[in-house]
Amino acid sequence: MGYFGASEDPKFDTDLFPPTGLTEEEVMAGLDEFEARDSEKIVGHSIVYGVQLMSHMDAARIAKLANMKFVRNNMLYKELQPGTLRMSVEVKRMIKEMLGHPDGVRVRLTSGGSESLYCAINAAYQWFRQEKPRSREPEIVVPYSIHGSVSKWCHYTGIKLKRVPLGGDYRADVAAMERAITKNTFFIAGSAPCWPYGLYDDIEGLAAVAECHGIWMHVDACLGGFLAPFIEKAGHSLPAWDFRTPGVRSISADLHKYGYACKPLSSLTFRSEEWDQYHEFTASDWPDGPYSTEAICGSTSAGPVASAWAVMKFLGEEGYIKLARRCLDVKQRYVEGINSIDGVRCWETDLTPLVFQVPEGMDIFAVIGGMFERRVYCLPGFQPPLIKIVVDPVTDEVVDRFVGALGEVVPLVRKGDVTIESVRPYL
Repeated sequence: MGYFGASEDPKFDTDLFPPTGLTEEEVMAGLDEFEARDSEKIVGHSIVYGVQLMSHMDAARIAKLANMKFVRNNMLYKELQPGTLRMSVEVKRMIKEMLGHPDGVRVRLTSGGSESLYCAINAAYQWFRQEKPRSREPEIVVPYSIHGSVSKWCHYTGIKLKRVPLGGDYRADVAAMERAITKNTFFIAGSAPCWPYGLYDDIEGLAAVAECHGIWMHVDACLGGFLAPFIEKAGHSLPAWDFRTPGVRSISADLHKYGYACKPLSSLTFRSEEWDQYHEFTASDWPDGPYSTEAICGSTSAGPVASAWAVMKFLGEEGYIKLARRCLDVKQRYVEGINSIDGVRCWETDLTPLVFQVPEGMDIFAVIGGMFERRVYCLPGFQPPLIKIVVDPVTDEVVDRFVGALGEVVPLVRKGDVTIESVRPYL
């Protein structure tokens, strides 16, 4: 039982809402307990190995302080708050500089990658409605590995979704996607990289197809958008993915991943005002006059925007390059350690997502459960069975703890000493 007398399963809790208010000390003690429970899952600077990305602790501390300073400011009314407005404008300008975007691009701030993707799809749809108003069944064509939020938005809007099977290299099959295009197709997309496998799709090939058919091309760079430019500046080559590729009309990139801002904050960038205008919407058919928002959400806290401004200024280009190099070094340490375990093999991935396969026939959930039992966390993939982490610029000790735990668990699963049933409480 905890501070509030709460069981581990909240559905059995009763009388949580107090008849009279608690003291500040009591409230903070309750929050401290929640935080302590979460902290059990923190290893080094990483929580669940990639679910929450952070930079070094100084930047994380500054991001938190900035977030708290502006947490009550409302981005919906930033025009009435000159400081908040100026701060958001500077963040957008720095995004353009960080990502190397050409002149004329338009940046919008959103609550996360899912909202960024939806705004891109919506802009493309509004453009299509203007271009082909008689289309009865608008559809989008995407690779099977595109983020699951695309399915969510299509479910909400009734837009037909075609997920096209991948090629043998687990990247978008450009030829197959082109064959899936019809007169009703208005949007195609690729990932840079995709979440399931950590691989870049052939953005150049997809963009060429989009130009050929006169349809919208979007790049989902939510995971790698704020890391890739600094990987390149550190001297490493990457596949083409940004506006240097003709035909790309919009790009989504999360600031709360490798931009190291507090959640929730993402960005959607349009190549030009020509495409950005299709996202604009103002409601004027109600009693209070014009109502418009930057993205889908109305009221949002300025805290995450402040955290982005603070971290960008604190790290600067040099700091982001340093962290990018550290990410690559950490990834290499993971790969060498994981590949040293009998029967375990890392895939060759782009950027920092890291996926690996355990010995054939071994239950990945038994392995993951055994890792959880040791307070080391990772995520499953299903097609094919994979275990994945997203590399953060953590300490060597964090890497060694993960590799050491994996080296213990795999032989135990192989011998049958660790089974899915034995570790079920940890899953």
